[in-house]
Amino acid sequence: MKTINIRELKPYTKNNLLKLLDNSENTFKKLIKYDIVDMQDDMYQFKYVGIIIIDKLVINCYPKYFTNYSNDNFKQIIQVIKKYNASNDLDYQNEELEDISFNLLSMMVFFLEDYYEYGIYSNVQNILEVNGNGEIDWNRTINYTDPIIKDNKPYYVELYTKYKIDDLYDYFRLLHEYIITVCSKRLEKAGLLELFDLTPVELSDKELYEFGELEFILKKLEKELHVEFNSHKIKLLKSMHTFLKEQNSFSNENYLTLFGTSSYHVIWEAMLKKVFDDKLDSIVEFKGKKTKLIDVIKKPKWIYKDIKTHDAKGTFIPDIVTFYNDEFIILDAKYYNLRFTQDILDGQPGLESITKQYLYELAFKEFIKNQKFNGVKNAFLFPTYEDEIENKGHVKLDVLFDLDLEDIQVIMLPASKINQLYLNKSMKNEKINFLKKFFYMIQIGFI
Repeated sequence: MKTINIRELKPYTKNNLLKLLDNSENTFKKLIKYDIVDMQDDMYQFKYVGIIIIDKLVINCYPKYFTNYSNDNFKQIIQVIKKYNASNDLDYQNEELEDISFNLLSMMVFFLEDYYEYGIYSNVQNILEVNGNGEIDWNRTINYTDPIIKDNKPYYVELYTKYKIDDLYDYFRLLHEYIITVCSKRLEKAGLLELFDLTPVELSDKELYEFGELEFILKKLEKELHVEFNSHKIKLLKSMHTFLKEQNSFSNENYLTLFGTSSYHVIWEAMLKKVFDDKLDSIVEFKGKKTKLIDVIKKPKWIYKDIKTHDAKGTFIPDIVTFYNDEFIILDAKYYNLRFTQDILDGQPGLESITKQYLYELAFKEFIKNQKFNGVKNAFLFPTYEDEIENKGHVKLDVLFDLDLEDIQVIMLPASKINQLYLNKSMKNEKINFLKKFFYMIQIGFI
């Protein structure tokens, strides 16, 4: 399969995009149909970050802030998406079979990673013998055999013994081996094993027809589900059922599968929340009561003719609030491809983002005073392909000048470092140093 690299939201003419797609009008139409590619001002752009396998193509979609294509950097992006998906995955162990969402690429990765962690599906048989070589089952021996009494001591001539065997020829074990082998080969053919940090696995030389007709296989899996109570095995059986039911689509000429997201801004925000130790859900004491920090922000009130007041269910919520050296820090994750220099301003957030960021500080003003914080810092956080943090300057809105609010600083964060800190719990010292540098920079302003 051919692999091509593109960048999220990079504009293409139709002719240029068709060249990338091996001049396949069918592939082009399919990407439009499924809202993966969008048209803006007669130009076409991908609204996706991750991997797209479509027809005979593998498309690697890089985040929009990338300036160079690198397999190592893209591998890091895939690991970030994997971790985010895992931490936000729905538990379908108690769902019906038809409710399991199907994405072939995600499922193939699941089968291999599950095998690395848990091994092959097994059905263990408990074997009971008389005077065998296994462990003595004293409960059964005492209850079901008559001892010989000598010197007031019982002696058992027949002992019940037990042992367990793993049935290497169990139907579901062999089926699981077949599926893992198929997944490994398909990912290897698409050149994706290394990208997902996987190694080849070949456990079976069987073909699917050797297990029976597809309908027969699916019925056997359903029957096994009715007698299985182990939660992990239930999840595995359901996944095997879904995979076999849908897997023929991989060779279909209209094939399309994805691994990634059309909302990478959500992942950018989630990473920054973790890296900067967001405190919004932390318990604080305010006005003599313990409450979550997020609940300090007052909700709008709807007042009916001065008779009845209704509290709105929601209010505006900042992305990240944290504390450093007795300062109150308000941060907003901005997944924008910002260009901000002496001569250029392009790709910046709109007025709504600026006014909301000021309002966040205003909403916390009473709490900040009550808790005796030394000061407030307010900042937008943008990703950059560069290796260092950079303070680009600040945003101000003169109409709010009299409210005595902090200007909003514009900080460019090295996305690769954010990715590393999000992925690796072991980088404690690196995180401490990174945060020290960041907070120092917003305290002194741009250099």
